[in-house]
Amino acid sequence: MTIDQQEIDARRHEARKREIVGRVLPVVEQKVAEAGSYANLRVEDILQDALLSRSTFYRYFKDKNELLLALGEPVFADVRAAAIRPWDRDTAPTRDELRAELRRNFDIYLPHVPVIGAMVEASYHSPAVRELFEQGFAEVQRSIAEHITQGQRAGFVRPDVLAHETAAWLTWMAERGMTKIASIADNAALDRLAESLATMVWCIYEVR
Repeated sequence: MTIDQQEIDARRHEARKREIVGRVLPVVEQKVAEAGSYANLRVEDILQDALLSRSTFYRYFKDKNELLLALGEPVFADVRAAAIRPWDRDTAPTRDELRAELRRNFDIYLPHVPVIGAMVEASYHSPAVRELFEQGFAEVQRSIAEHITQGQRAGFVRPDVLAHETAAWLTWMAERGMTKIASIADNAALDRLAESLATMVWCIYEVR
């Protein structure tokens, strides 16, 4: 087999793996939410609902931990995108715009809470999963800090805001809040949670 053919085969393998991850992710999210634990979830349960054979699963994943590592990529891509939405702008938002953005973030983040919880669960015995979890949220924190700094340069974020420290508080307060508070809230409660979070975040803006 030539090097070119090996590269083609490797790309096909990765493309097929991404396709499988996309199919499996909502299944795992639902199953973990129902079972309350990733450890209690059987591979057979995943395969049945995802319409995958055992041979296909084990062609791409050694075990459930390796699957969890693969699921982390799209999960954290969504979380990062949601986290920077309120900051990815050239002017300060209005209070209503900020509340609406944060409310939309709930809709993006909350479906992933079961998988994020599974990462926390698995991190106690898997260094690779622990690294994935910590690195994923470290990237979220860095992204928020960068956007706070950009806002300060543009003049719509208060200059006395400590970008790194503020991003750390926002990242980890939101992570725990999503898991412990928002995940069990109904729509009306989520609206109130978005309003209360907007009240806290609003304090960083330079209001003229």
